[in-house]
Order: sequence, then C-alpha cells, then structure tokens
Amino acid sequence: MLTIMEKVDLLQCAAIFGEVRTSSLARVATIAQEVSFGARQILYRENEAPGALFVLLEGEVMLARTGREERTLGRLEAAGGLALLADEPQTETAVVRNPVRAFRIAQQDLFDAMSEDFNITRGILRALAHRAAGR
Repeated sequence: MLTIMEKVDLLQCAAIFGEVRTSSLARVATIAQEVSFGARQILYRENEAPGALFVLLEGEVMLARTGREERTLGRLEAAGGLALLADEPQTETAVVRNPVRAFRIAQQDLFDAMSEDFNITRGILRALAHRAAGR
C-alpha cells in the first residue's frame, strides 16, 4: 500500500493533476483508492453515468467508441475524467488490455475535494486548458 506522499508524487505526474499544488494534492491522495483489474475487464461503458476516474499506474486500457478502438491509455494517464467532470455519460467504453493497477477516484469524493479546496479545481481547469491548447 502506498503512503499519501507516494500517491501525491504519482498524481503530480498525471496530466489531469499536474497543475494542482502539492499541498492540495494530498487531499486528492486521501480519496484515491488503489485498485487492480485483470485483462478484458471493463472499467466503464459508453453511455453510462460516470462514477469515478482512474489514473493508471501500470498496464493499459483501450478506449472504444461504438465498438471501434479509439486509443490506448497507459501509465499515469486518466480514464473517465472528462465525463466525470462534466457529469455527462461516458463517451467510450474502457477495457483493460493487460492487467492494470490504478487509482480510483470516486466522482462525489472528487467534487467534495474540489469544493473544499479551490486549488484542486483551479489546477484541474489549468491542466484541461493546456490540453485543449495543445500544450
């Protein structure tokens, strides 16, 4: 089991949390649950309501839209984050390609953390803005 500081170090390397202050990431680290999935397990399905986002620590997840593979996510990439933040149905299905170890961050827990610490919200928005700008 990872310590809070080890979790913070890993979360800082994930693009979605890369702009969040270290002190604020400690709050996120406390709600990040370590989970494991075997090959071919489904993290979430297209058109489902979001329940959590996943930050991959090991392994790969294939994202498919309407049954067609779109892309593959790997170490320190986030799956399910945009739908979770928008509170909209998932736009793809996430299938484990090879065994995955990840942080699972429940939607309501993240929303609570964001409402308690604006630096989390600001950091996530900055990361999304940089992504949209191609940086």
